[in-house]
Amino acid sequence: MRSSHLAVLTVAVTLGLVVNLAPPVQAQLSTNSLGSQLPLQWEPPRTPGDSAPVNRESGGIRGPDQQGSLPCIQGEQSLTALVPASGKGTTTAEYPTVFWYMPATTASAVEFVLKDASDRQIYSVTKNLVGSGQGTSTPGIMSLTLPPLANVSPLKTGQTYYWDVSLICDGRDRSADIWVRAEIERILPDSTLASGLEQATPKQRLALYAQHGDWYETLKTLIELRRDLPSDLEVKEAWEKLLRSADLKPMAQSLEGQSISQLN
Repeated sequence: MRSSHLAVLTVAVTLGLVVNLAPPVQAQLSTNSLGSQLPLQWEPPRTPGDSAPVNRESGGIRGPDQQGSLPCIQGEQSLTALVPASGKGTTTAEYPTVFWYMPATTASAVEFVLKDASDRQIYSVTKNLVGSGQGTSTPGIMSLTLPPLANVSPLKTGQTYYWDVSLICDGRDRSADIWVRAEIERILPDSTLASGLEQATPKQRLALYAQHGDWYETLKTLIELRRDLPSDLEVKEAWEKLLRSADLKPMAQSLEGQSISQLN
């Protein structure tokens, strides 16, 4: 378990409609809107041996006979991993950044765990929440970047990993944790992506990542664009379309105007 520095950024989030992607990306960007570079439906191809869709949204707690009970979440929106509906996303990064929605909660801490396909723990970090069980923490989006300086090896290409986020409602009884799980697979960038990224603007990088099917880098790039260009309507439209393409439309109201906090 490792302590982490908390940094807060502000990003407004809403949802909209998605249109199909049409290559080549850099040539299209000058005439097409940024949102038109995103796919209609964001679902990575399922390969033989893939597991069933994982649990991107919490619906209960770990203990037996307690499903449907969310004792330390306030309000209607649950803990949710920001991934496509299948629960799986791909990345070209050796040390990617993942995101999840944190509801208002009285939990004392949040825990992140990365595991390999054999359920072997690779990395974990726990952070006390504001109030540490004495109040309700503010809802928002939380992120974590896998740390290369924490003796964590880079993700291997072609291998499946799982990341779990748990709200620790009762430190004396971990069966009461509220948790979600998402899947991540590292893929190699093709020559078009690798060469295109060298001189691409942030908006062009977004389109390149989306064309390559890189969910985690697309999401990260768009969040950075929303932070840096909060009044840019084209960026706002693209953000709305990305979330809808991942079937995250029901979260529109909960995500709108929320802060983003960094777990590490």
